[in-house]
Amino acid sequence: MRGLGLAELLHAAVESGDWSRVRERLAGDAALDTSNEAGRRRIDGADAIAAHLARPGPGTIRVWDAQEWPTGVALSFEWDGESGTDRRRWYVRTDDAGDILELWSTAARPGGADGGEPVNPPQALLERLGASHIAPLSHGGNSGAALLRVRRDDGTAFVLKRVTAGGADWLARATADQGRTAQLHQSGAFDRMPRSIGHGIVAVERSDGAAWIAMRDLHALLLPPDARLSREQSRRILTAAAELHRAFRDRVPTGAASLSDRIGMSSPAVADAERGQPDLLPKQFEQGWDAFAELAPADVGDTVLDLTRRPEALADALLRAHGASTLIHGDLRGDNLGFDGDRLVLIDWDLATAGTPTTEFAWYLAHSARRIDATHDQIESDHRAAQKDALAEPECELGLLSGLIQYGWRIAHSARVHPDPAETAWGRRELEWWVPRVRAALERLGGPPTAAA
Repeated sequence: MRGLGLAELLHAAVESGDWSRVRERLAGDAALDTSNEAGRRRIDGADAIAAHLARPGPGTIRVWDAQEWPTGVALSFEWDGESGTDRRRWYVRTDDAGDILELWSTAARPGGADGGEPVNPPQALLERLGASHIAPLSHGGNSGAALLRVRRDDGTAFVLKRVTAGGADWLARATADQGRTAQLHQSGAFDRMPRSIGHGIVAVERSDGAAWIAMRDLHALLLPPDARLSREQSRRILTAAAELHRAFRDRVPTGAASLSDRIGMSSPAVADAERGQPDLLPKQFEQGWDAFAELAPADVGDTVLDLTRRPEALADALLRAHGASTLIHGDLRGDNLGFDGDRLVLIDWDLATAGTPTTEFAWYLAHSARRIDATHDQIESDHRAAQKDALAEPECELGLLSGLIQYGWRIAHSARVHPDPAETAWGRRELEWWVPRVRAALERLGGPPTAAA
C-alpha cells in the first residue's frame, strides 16, 4: 500500500489535485498549520486536511525541492494552476509508522514575482566602473533586492545591488530602510572603516528613484555554506567587529537602523504588518514563536515573548547600559563573511544599526556557533576579550538576552517544527544553552528591562 515515498506521494498529489492517497497517510488526529497572505489557520483531522489541500485542484509544478527523513519531509515547491502561481514551504512530521502527524504550510514569494521591475543599471555607473557585460545574479537571500553582475573586458567583476527608498522587501520595511547602504556611503562611513574590514563597496549611483550599490565581486573570498571555523578564525571575526564598534562609538553615521527596529525585526508586530506580502520569513515568525512558547520554561519564555512585543524597552536599556550607540554591521553571520589575507571580508550593510556590541555578538553567536570549533562559553569569552574595556557588564547581559529576542523563533522552529533529526537536535541543544544563560542574565539584572521614563 505504501509504495511511493512520502515526498513522491505529495508531489503526485500537488500535481494531480487528487489527495486520496495522501489521505491514507494522514493520522486521524493530524493537524495542519497554514499561513499565507489571507491569514493563518489551523485545520484538524485527516478528512478536513485532505479537503483543504485538494481545493486548488491540479496544476503544473515549476519548482520542487524536497528532503526526506524517517521523521518527515521538508519541501519547497512552486505551482501554476487555475488560481494562479503559488509557492509554499512545507514541513511534514510523521510518526514511527510513517503517518503524517503535523504539516506546517507557509506561503513564500514566487520566483520572478518582481520580474516586471526594470533592473537596467544607470549608464553613468557602468562607465565609472568601465564595465559593459551585464548578467542577472540569483541569490539565496531573504530580501527582494535586484542583483546584477557586471564585468570589464579584462574580466574584473562587480556586483550591483539596486535598492529603493522605503524598501522592496520586508527587511527594508521592518527597519525603515531609506536606502541604508547608499546613505552610509554618502556620509563617509565606508571611508572610516577600520583597515581590518574589507567591505568591497566602490561606488553608489542614484537613478530613477533607486540607489545602485557597486561592490567588488568578493564571492570567491566568502565562506562556503558548509565551512567550519576554527576558534582562531572566529576570534579574528570578533576582533574586527570590536574594531568597528570602537571606530564608530558615539559617532554613528546617517542612515543606520534604530536598535529597536533591528532587535524587533522578527517580532509579532512585523509578522502582522507583513501579512499581505509574499515573503516567507515573517509568516514563519508566528509558528516559531508559538514553538518557543511551547518549549521554553515560563520564567524565560514569558519574558522573551513579552520583549518581542516591546523591543524598544530592551533597546533603550542596552543603549543606557553601554553609554553610547555605535555602528554595528547588524548581520554578522557566515553568508556575509570571508577572509582576504589579514582582513575580514564583510559584505551586505543593509542592516547596519546604531546599536551596542553584544547585540551584534548575540546575533553572531546564535547564527554561527554551530559551525565554530569552540563552545558557546568560549566564544562569549572571546567576544569579551576582543572588546577589551569597552563593555559594561549590564550591556553584556542585556545583549545576550537580545539573542533570544532576535533569534529565539528560529531556534524553536528547528527544535519543534523541522522534521530533520539533526535540525531538531541543534534547536534543542541551542535552547539548552540559551535558556540558562538568559535566566542568569535576568537574575543579574534583577528582572526584565523596562522602557526609559
